[in-house]
Amino acid sequence: MTAPPLVLQLSNDVRDDGPDGSFARAFAALTAEGLVRHRSLAPAVTPLDLRRLAREERPSLVLVLSPQSRPWSSRQVDETLRVLGDPPVVVWDGDAWGGLFKPLRKSNLRWMRRAGAVFSVAAGRQQQMLHDATGVPVHYLPNAAPARFCADRQDPGPVSSQVTFLGTRRTFCGVQLLPDDGERVALVRQLARLDGCELAVHGRGWRGPYARGPVPFTEQLDAMRRGLVTTGWTRYRSYTGYASDRLAISLCAGRVHVTSRQPGLDWLPGPEDGLHLADTPEEAADTVRQLLAEEPEELLARGARGRAWVREHLTETHVLRHILAPHLGIAAPPAPWVRAARPSPLGQA
Repeated sequence: MTAPPLVLQLSNDVRDDGPDGSFARAFAALTAEGLVRHRSLAPAVTPLDLRRLAREERPSLVLVLSPQSRPWSSRQVDETLRVLGDPPVVVWDGDAWGGLFKPLRKSNLRWMRRAGAVFSVAAGRQQQMLHDATGVPVHYLPNAAPARFCADRQDPGPVSSQVTFLGTRRTFCGVQLLPDDGERVALVRQLARLDGCELAVHGRGWRGPYARGPVPFTEQLDAMRRGLVTTGWTRYRSYTGYASDRLAISLCAGRVHVTSRQPGLDWLPGPEDGLHLADTPEEAADTVRQLLAEEPEELLARGARGRAWVREHLTETHVLRHILAPHLGIAAPPAPWVRAARPSPLGQA
């Protein structure tokens, strides 16, 4: 019997988090089905690691997660692929790029230019930017919920009617460093002024009685579940289809979530399933005010439906299947997000 294809993942994790690393549980699910075999190497990979792997077996596909912590040079990329036997490469980029303070990283582009396909979490402007910089077909794939947050775990229920906000504030001398941070600040300030709103803000850069400081990534779900309503505000709001993974994680918490509206997100669930999208911070704060006047049991029921929707449609396993499907013949699940992208990926007819 022929063994399943071996996929080598060059991870963007700073360290090896084992089963909780990026896409690790998603790969484990596909491995359990006998569809692939999986090896993962962190950014600190050395030529010795690669040669050892190549001696054991050359991979059928290399999946590179960007942005890479290691500043890969063109020579290092070429040498890595040569040692591995020049396997096909695909790149998944889970971030938004652009502007003075967040230009595309050269190390990312070096990998993308060697890839057969690039997968971007934003369509439209970012999709075009990546294609223009690489000449490679660019496909839209949204950020999804990491598998660790989708696993069955007991929900203790809210300890209060607290409203939880997660997100950093990046400013220098009062100047916002990333697009739409000003609206993020405006939302927090308006929530703090709501009567009856017990606000808890998690993240760097906040000051005030509501500031709780940063929360470790692995503890985000627990922080969200302490309250009744979660809120957020996404940067790069003009980017079609873009939302950080915190939107999916927030829905996994099983709480009603209020956040910003971006173009190309009409495929997401609506208020009946616990997700409210707002065009302005004022609209978002008013939505929170109305939600706090409702029965907690009804809000929790909607939040539970949102969690079920994410687990059915928007996990790392869904995204991984779409990445691997064209290259390894793996069946891809239906994609609710297809309306956010163009009919064909940029770079293909």
